[in-house]
Amino acid sequence: MHIIIVGGGGVGYELARNLSEKQQDVVVIEQNEAKARRFRDSLDVMVIEDNGATAAVLEEAGVKDAGMLIAVTQLDEINMIACMLAKKYDVPITIGRIRNASYVSEKAVLTPAQLGIDIVINPERVAAMEISKMLHFPDATEEEYFNQGKVMLLGVVVDKEAGITDVPLYKLPLGQNCIVVGISDLDGNFFVPGGQDVIKPGNKIYLLGDTRTLKDISALLHHEKTQIRQVTILGGGMIAYQVAKMLEESKQAFNVKLIEKDEHRCEGLCKTLKKTLILQGDATEISMLKEEDTDQADAVIAATGDDRSNIVVALLARQFGVRKIICEVIKPQYVPVYKALGHDNLINPRLLAAAQIMRFIRREDVVALSILQDEKAEVVEVILPESAKVVNQKIADVGLPRGMLIGSVVRNGDIMVPNGDTVLRANDHLVIFAVPKVSAKLDRYFASVEGNGNREQLRNRLFLAE
Repeated sequence: MHIIIVGGGGVGYELARNLSEKQQDVVVIEQNEAKARRFRDSLDVMVIEDNGATAAVLEEAGVKDAGMLIAVTQLDEINMIACMLAKKYDVPITIGRIRNASYVSEKAVLTPAQLGIDIVINPERVAAMEISKMLHFPDATEEEYFNQGKVMLLGVVVDKEAGITDVPLYKLPLGQNCIVVGISDLDGNFFVPGGQDVIKPGNKIYLLGDTRTLKDISALLHHEKTQIRQVTILGGGMIAYQVAKMLEESKQAFNVKLIEKDEHRCEGLCKTLKKTLILQGDATEISMLKEEDTDQADAVIAATGDDRSNIVVALLARQFGVRKIICEVIKPQYVPVYKALGHDNLINPRLLAAAQIMRFIRREDVVALSILQDEKAEVVEVILPESAKVVNQKIADVGLPRGMLIGSVVRNGDIMVPNGDTVLRANDHLVIFAVPKVSAKLDRYFASVEGNGNREQLRNRLFLAE
């Protein structure tokens, strides 16, 4: 696929590096001379040193033949113009980095589609989602999101005092939109379970379902002592705000404090955050942290917007004995510093945004594919083509081999965990779990009979399913 990347910052560089390694045809447009030189010196990609929000430059980059344009400059307006121009050249898929939520909110005058953007990427929101996930599932060993974050796969080792042990799966209070798709038993054997199977302490289980449902039942999955309730957020920027907002909306009871230095920012946060205690002060001062009982926090999030300040407050939190410390990292060169100081829970918004974009750069119907760490099982996200063998059939009648399981179906935005009577429809967004010996048979059931369709059909299916 011919892919144009507008913007040569951290996100753009990570994308170009990944895509060039996958032998994709990549053109990078970057106006800054130093940034453009970095691409020329280290990556096998074409670089145009110019403004990517102009038609002439996009034509030079080959926009007429492009299958995708990704606009990830620091300016939302440049990204929007680049995407709008790309649509005028009939580029099938456009991805735009938009930080200002007012541009894409429900009250916005123009929708993302009217702005020419098929997929909106907000690095701060992506980072906040990752932090929220770490707080909801402190014992999780693996987590993956599918279907724009609506569906989640969670791997966790079950503690002996967790609320789901020694009970047949069909009796577990997991809700309608959650299912156990895999279990590794105490002997290391991995299998796709049935309703009569029982989870034992020490088992590693994989759950798949609606992201909100998984967060709501998270208390069942771990020991009472590891559950996080008291959260202190240091910093009041967009990542900090998004995290606080997500924790306020969670059914799990979090007590959240947020410490921000800027008075005006505190006033703004107080207007939008109703359950979070907003405090004005310098989070890098020991006296401030002592006054606010930071030693009582289960988790501290260092998200001040400055790497050096985050390092300082993370060290202070460790001195206070905080169990879980999560640090925002803006500049990748600071990662070794964090790790040398013993901080492993690092969040880099740029790398996370790049990783999310990479999920959309797949062949035809496959939207995402994940390989589980230990079991090597596959979790494949597909959009069911009209000519697939299983379309308009009940799952029970399809004859899926043992070890292959449809974990979730997203249809018209609604998420369901299917059963044998569920009829599969064209354009359903499926997440399929398969063990190694049967994963090679996926195409037999879920691929297009006549082979690959064109890119415009893929784009239509992708966004119909969202």
